[in-house]
Amino acid sequence: MDKLKGFLIKRLIMVMIIVVAVEMLLGTILNYILFPFIWYLMGKPGASDLSVSSILGVFWGIITGNNAYVYNALETSAVIALILFSLLLITIPIVAGIMIYAGLVTKQVEQLELEREKERKSYESKRNLMLSDFAHDLRTPIMTIGGYASAITDGMVKDDAQEKEYLEAIAAKSKRMTELITMLFEYVRVGSEGFALARKNIELHAFLTEIIAGFYSDLEDAGISVDIDIPEESFYISADELHLKRVIENLIINIIRHNEAGTKAGFIIKRASGVEFFAIADSGVAIQKSEEELFEPFVKGDDSRSKNTGSGLGLSVAKQVMDMHGFDIHLKQPYGSYTKAFILKFIENV
Repeated sequence: MDKLKGFLIKRLIMVMIIVVAVEMLLGTILNYILFPFIWYLMGKPGASDLSVSSILGVFWGIITGNNAYVYNALETSAVIALILFSLLLITIPIVAGIMIYAGLVTKQVEQLELEREKERKSYESKRNLMLSDFAHDLRTPIMTIGGYASAITDGMVKDDAQEKEYLEAIAAKSKRMTELITMLFEYVRVGSEGFALARKNIELHAFLTEIIAGFYSDLEDAGISVDIDIPEESFYISADELHLKRVIENLIINIIRHNEAGTKAGFIIKRASGVEFFAIADSGVAIQKSEEELFEPFVKGDDSRSKNTGSGLGLSVAKQVMDMHGFDIHLKQPYGSYTKAFILKFIENV
């Protein structure tokens, strides 16, 4: 919409300038060439009372019945024809300007409609791919759960250790299904009309430290070393604790899910006046997608299904939540000694 408004204003100014310039040129031609010729035909060479501005006076004289000037000015049919011709000349640039402007607007609207149609098709293509991935990701654990459950209920598992293994697999697959469904629910919910954040005052450093501590054992189990640089001083923000927590958790889960053992993860705060920048960094493989593309829904950092079991919605939801807060998130590659980092900008609540 802003793009269309800017285009319309610029083109309107351009057309108006051209019309005014042409009108000024025609006015000069009429005042110094055509109207002196009209006076010459009337037998009054050198008279200069008739001009572009006096034409309206002629018609006003006709309307009001003050015909003295009108009859004197319009003594011959040739004079009438020339004056009508001059009126036509004055009108043509205005009509032409309107038609040109209308044509430019129509062409621009058609172009924008084509772009929107292209974006819609691209969005639908990504959405269909995401739904296909969701169906695949849900079907696999469902089949696994069904197979293990049937084996247990049919009495095919005689060993307690094997039964425990099957139950643990069922629990793990169920957890994965819950994660996928929850992420899809969050994407739809956050983007829906009427959704509002439940803000409250949060001490950011304690909030972040608690979240990282909850993933510490998971990071260690994945063979990922952790470096934490978060100041002890307080820094308060106004935020929805639940949704902001999910943003941080999703970024940490991505580090665990998409990196090999031996990767280093960094959680670093850098301070500025009234703002703080929180980096969630790692030394794993760089992301090949552009930042703009990465935060679009249904886009994954790695297109390979064997390496990426994500939904393609986590970063899109994170971007939506941060934007709704008035905060910021962006990708930086590289970041100091790290390959990449997601930088979250928080504004202090004073």
